[in-house]
Amino acid sequence: MNAAHTDAHDSQNTSADSPETSAEAAAASLRGRIRPLPAETDDETFLPFLDLCFNWSMDRPRIEIEDLRYRSDAVFYYRGWGREGDIAVAAHAEADAQSPIVGLAWVRLADIDDVVGRADEKVGGDFAAALDKTGTEVVRSEVVTEGDAGAGAGAGAGAGAGAGAGLGSDAPAGADTDGSADADNAAAESEAAESAAVDLTPSDEQMPFTGYGWVAADIPELSMAVLPDHQGQGIGGALLDTVCALARMSGFPAVSLSVEDGNGAAKLYADHGFVSVGRNGDSDVLVRKLG
Repeated sequence: MNAAHTDAHDSQNTSADSPETSAEAAAASLRGRIRPLPAETDDETFLPFLDLCFNWSMDRPRIEIEDLRYRSDAVFYYRGWGREGDIAVAAHAEADAQSPIVGLAWVRLADIDDVVGRADEKVGGDFAAALDKTGTEVVRSEVVTEGDAGAGAGAGAGAGAGAGAGLGSDAPAGADTDGSADADNAAAESEAAESAAVDLTPSDEQMPFTGYGWVAADIPELSMAVLPDHQGQGIGGALLDTVCALARMSGFPAVSLSVEDGNGAAKLYADHGFVSVGRNGDSDVLVRKLG
């Protein structure tokens, strides 16, 4: 993204102003609008940006904000903000910290209780090789069932994209498509699908969710979104670099995310040092090393 253009010039030296000077001034102004979020930030601050993360594609059914308050694959990214490892930076509309937030980037570790003992669920070596780790240190992110799935966090307009199963599927190979399927089986499948769609509240019985872009216990996953009216101003890149700098200072070796096929934000991530280390469903899992 390009730095925001500015028409302001020194009235006594307009001819001396170069494009580089204007760009530097715009970049400095943007940096002054980016501030860290406090640990006590409430859920409502995250929801508009998580909305963009999950609903980045207009070609898919919309997931309402109210659903994002209960889906296990959504609350993972913001519920109980302020725990160890949580880092977030916000871009404000103006330098005033009280002005509205127009962009948000945040990183979060998976709960260690959800990943302990899962080292046997190895991935094929794609993540491991890219991260210079052994196979036992890297575990593929849990993917929810189709009834619970959607574009995951790390997505968004001017953001990344989540993986997850699709919101619909074609009949599997060999399936009976002539309408003669057993009625009882069809009723059972319908009931199961309805149950899966309704039961979005996290519970102890559900499989622990570690994030769509999760690669290792010590690497937080990044999510980011910029409000549509403020895209194209360099905010996304500034947020990325700022949150990654804070993550590095906090001792994290890298940050990860997932970007779904078709999401144009992939170029932004590539331009800012993220590389693909594997696949999760319909998404590339990207990592930016911080060392």
